[in-house]
Amino acid sequence: MPNILIVDDHPMICFGMGAMAESIADDVTLFFANSFQKAIDQHCRQQMDLIILDLGLPGGLGVEMIRRFKAVQPDINILICTSRDELFNAPIYIQSGAKGFLHKYSTEAETKNAIKTVLEGKKYVSQAVHKLMVSNLVNNEPLPVDPIRALSPRERQVLALLLKGKWLKEIAQELNVAVPTVGTQKAKIFQKLNVTNMVELSRKMDAYYENDKLDLV
Repeated sequence: MPNILIVDDHPMICFGMGAMAESIADDVTLFFANSFQKAIDQHCRQQMDLIILDLGLPGGLGVEMIRRFKAVQPDINILICTSRDELFNAPIYIQSGAKGFLHKYSTEAETKNAIKTVLEGKKYVSQAVHKLMVSNLVNNEPLPVDPIRALSPRERQVLALLLKGKWLKEIAQELNVAVPTVGTQKAKIFQKLNVTNMVELSRKMDAYYENDKLDLV
């Protein structure tokens, strides 16, 4: 009797996912949440066998959502179901702890296979993503990773303030440090994220996180 939590703010998506989940497993109990906070609240009340998670939902926190679900239930199976670029995002979320990554435009057969596979505790990615990951492994090329992982806690604080449009002096005052110290941290952020200016930094953050609320501090 698996418990499945579907986290999406589009009712028709929830309905369709629920129907497919019920078609592949017996006595499924479905739970729904249309925001990340509601999903966490529901998960704290009830242990789940599978969470089907959209990324572009209200209160979304990117890969931080995976970590927070696992803080509630370390062995939780999470299937990402999103319209975002899977070749770009799937490796990041799989490395962050999701069991599967499914594009919303996948066929019904692919969707059912993804749900069944992840519900069984196995990993699922599309053939295209699998080919990319194998190719990178064979050619000793790094997979995309969450860029925030490379930053120290202080650098995350500085990044958050930079993205709010604050000047170095304002950041220094807020963090109670010297302006040159903030300048050094900004330079390290640019180096680690492979950008040279604020425009590139903003674009990179948008590319990885879109409209997610970044939990950097």
